[in-house]
Amino acid sequence: MSGDGATIRDASGREYIDAAGGAIVVGVGHGRASVASAMADQAGRLAYAHGSAFTTEAVETYARDVGRYLPLNEPAIFPVSGGSEAIETALKLVRAYHLARGQKDRWIVLARWGSYHGNTLGALDLSGRKPLRRPYEGWLGRFRHLSAAYPYRAGFPGANALGTADELLAELATAIETAEPETVAAVVLEPIVGAALGAVAPPDGYLKGVHDICHQHGVLVVADEVMTGFGRTGRWFGGDHWGLRPHILVAAKGATSGYWPFGFAAASEWVHETVLEAGPVRPRVHLLALARRRSRRA
Repeated sequence: MSGDGATIRDASGREYIDAAGGAIVVGVGHGRASVASAMADQAGRLAYAHGSAFTTEAVETYARDVGRYLPLNEPAIFPVSGGSEAIETALKLVRAYHLARGQKDRWIVLARWGSYHGNTLGALDLSGRKPLRRPYEGWLGRFRHLSAAYPYRAGFPGANALGTADELLAELATAIETAEPETVAAVVLEPIVGAALGAVAPPDGYLKGVHDICHQHGVLVVADEVMTGFGRTGRWFGGDHWGLRPHILVAAKGATSGYWPFGFAAASEWVHETVLEAGPVRPRVHLLALARRRSRRA
């Protein structure tokens, strides 16, 4: 196969319009020679350097360039190989943050029905896509789910959906307040739901309300922007339409437009500094704290 821009050619030469960008991955088009050339140049100089001992100019340059567009204050970026791994990293980072603050009982993570966060075991458990969960139900159940923000299906039997911001926020507040005190660690959501519901935007006021309620209770907000990041919705990130400022943001797919398996979990300064300052008692979650980390450059 080959491709050029928005066109894909199969082995026989027949052409197709790649209208979905390769499962919401290819944002800059196929066949970008400049991208392939930069990748080849880097591969010719260094294959791999372990992130716990080294940092590289290539990764730091990418992180500096993308950091200016992230809706986070002074973000630190932890690079991984894809979206599911980025979600798993974000969950560990949530736990590391609360442990660093001495709140070891914060373990409950809230997600939503009608969501998709990946296909590794933790990410699948977080997801609210029931057909994907069904074969593995015996291995799932550590995370809790709220209703989907889905006005079109609100009230339909089996839809697990609510239609207004007030209803959704009341459900969230109740879930946090009825849990044991200070046991809820994070809320994970897609600002605009992609694969599970199909480009479903939340009602106005909902995302701001989620942030406000979580801030009131010391709960982190994790935005899954794997499908909605890097211009896919007309803004750099889907949450930008409503001014969402999450504590942690997860990205992949469009992060490299599919030219390289890559994703990342980005944390606000408030979160990553808390983890880093925990010292030797912190869990083994390492952040690439750009321009702050004193490590050898490979």
